[in-house]
Amino acid sequence: MGKATDMASRQGIIRLKYEGKTLFEISQELSLPYPTVRNLWQQYRTNPEKGLATNYTNCGKRPKTQQDLIYRAAHWLKRLHPQWGTPKIHLALCERYGRDNVEHIRTLQRWYRDANLIKPRQQMAEPTIGGSKAVHNIWQVDAKERLTLLDGQKACYLTIVDEKSGAALEAPVFPLCSNLPGPY
Repeated sequence: MGKATDMASRQGIIRLKYEGKTLFEISQELSLPYPTVRNLWQQYRTNPEKGLATNYTNCGKRPKTQQDLIYRAAHWLKRLHPQWGTPKIHLALCERYGRDNVEHIRTLQRWYRDANLIKPRQQMAEPTIGGSKAVHNIWQVDAKERLTLLDGQKACYLTIVDEKSGAALEAPVFPLCSNLPGPY
C-alpha cells in the first residue's frame, strides 16, 4: 500500500504546474509516481480549497469498538458456546440480524484469533521412521502385479531389497493359478 504524500510535496506540485511544467516533469523533479502527481493535480483542479488537504479518515481498518453490536454479539456467542464453530455462530448472527449486517466468516475468525478465543489447530506429529542402522534391519518389499510374460502367461513377482545396503535379496515370480478367481 502506498504512503501518504506530505503537504510540502502537494504544494510543490501546484507551484511547479503553475510555473508551466508538465506533470511528467513534476513527477521526475519531486521523485513521485506520475499517477500520484496526476491525481493530486486533478483533485486540486476539481476543488481548490480541499484539493490539497490530506484525507486520513479512510486509511487503515476501522477499529472495532465495544459499541459495535455484531462484534459484541459474536464475541458473546463464542464465549457462551466455545465448542461452536465460526460457521454456526455466523448462521445464528445472520438469523438474528440479517445477512447484510453480519461480517464474513473469515472476519469473525480473525476477531476470535485477535481476542484469543480460538486455539490454533493442533498438528499431529507424524511418527518418524528411522533409517536402518545395520544390514537386514529393514527390508523394502515391492509387488509387481498383473504382468504378461513373453509367452502370454500372467504372473506377478515380489522384489525384496535391503534398505541399508541396497542389495536385492530376492525376486520370486508367482504364476497365477487358473483355479483362483481373478480379473484374468
